[in-house]
Amino acid sequence: MAKAKKAVRRTIRCYLCGHRFEVSTRTMSTTCPNCHKPIKVEDLRVKTYLPVNEVQTCGSITITRRGRVAARLIQSGQDITCDGTMEGRVEADGDVTLGSKAAWKGKALQSRTLEVKDGAMLNGQVTVPWVRADR
Repeated sequence: MAKAKKAVRRTIRCYLCGHRFEVSTRTMSTTCPNCHKPIKVEDLRVKTYLPVNEVQTCGSITITRRGRVAARLIQSGQDITCDGTMEGRVEADGDVTLGSKAAWKGKALQSRTLEVKDGAMLNGQVTVPWVRADR
């Protein structure tokens, strides 16, 4: 009889209520067991213009050189890497990296760490180190 593979899991944090729990690494979306609301878990990659109210995921966000996000809130449960343009409030539980051609404009950028390459432009209030308060 074949032995079943053990599912690889990762710990995520709900961006709505702050509850931590485990999911499979293949999970793209789920319902938070604490607040019972649907949340995205997948990693996002933005390659073009994305005008939305909110970009939220428990995964990481990557904005390519030609990518542009215009949102009220850009929220990541992990890291944000930007080589393009971000407009809006940024909250990352992990690290934010702004490449040499990156630009960010908003009211606040909050993350655990911030790496800014030569040539990147920032316009707004930066809070580093920042840890999301449990709700």
